[in-house]
Amino acid sequence: MQRELGESYEALLSQIKTGSVTPEKVRDVTLIPLVGDVKLVIACDSNASIGEKKNDYYKNAYEEVAVSAMKVPLMEVLATGAVPVVVVDNLCMEMEGAGKRIISIMRRQLEEAGLSNVQLTGSTEDNMPTTQSGFGVTAIGLLQMQDCRIASTRRGDRVVCVGVPRSGIKNERYSEYDRDTAKISTVCRLAGLPYVHEILPVGSKGVRYEAGRRSGRRSTWRPPQARRRQCSARSVRTISESSKKIWISVCSRWDRSVE
Repeated sequence: MQRELGESYEALLSQIKTGSVTPEKVRDVTLIPLVGDVKLVIACDSNASIGEKKNDYYKNAYEEVAVSAMKVPLMEVLATGAVPVVVVDNLCMEMEGAGKRIISIMRRQLEEAGLSNVQLTGSTEDNMPTTQSGFGVTAIGLLQMQDCRIASTRRGDRVVCVGVPRSGIKNERYSEYDRDTAKISTVCRLAGLPYVHEILPVGSKGVRYEAGRRSGRRSTWRPPQARRRQCSARSVRTISESSKKIWISVCSRWDRSVE
């Protein structure tokens, strides 16, 4: 076994040196082949001028900002079926005060989602005074292709939108801790349901845009109220903590005992 891993590692190094490793961009994640059928999954997001500093355009508590900043890339990684291993937080602000608060909140979010084994690392800006908030978050995971959920929707599946749309850009006041606002645990719970196939976190451009990307064309699709009511009310209530929204495909018939 060790010999096989060693040979695979040497082959990977050779491919990297010759530039023959081809990363694959899927939605907002990048997949890089590693050893065998294992791929590295990377997702990033940035957050600027949102926080508590005097020159922030949108004033919001770091208890809110830290959650929204980390969950975007982490949810993208989780949605692929990957196991997250590292979250990197690059904070463009001082460690004392704001930095420590943000890091503490991020650690707590990982623990509450059952991801306390994920390594949290990063950097802060302690050489220059900062008057505006800014940071970037990168989530990295390992994906064994047999667990891959990308493009896993099957013929006959139902498409379900979990949760309600949220937009801080439009100055809509909401809390990341509200019951109908998605948490990282939402995707973790969805991934654990056997009748859920594909999971697609919806970005700020909305469900219609994501539907168009999924179908490969511009979409005029809107989720009708009647169709939403056809879904299991109990299932939707159970997983209705949604971030912007989460678009999932589920088999048309699922085992009710799972709910």
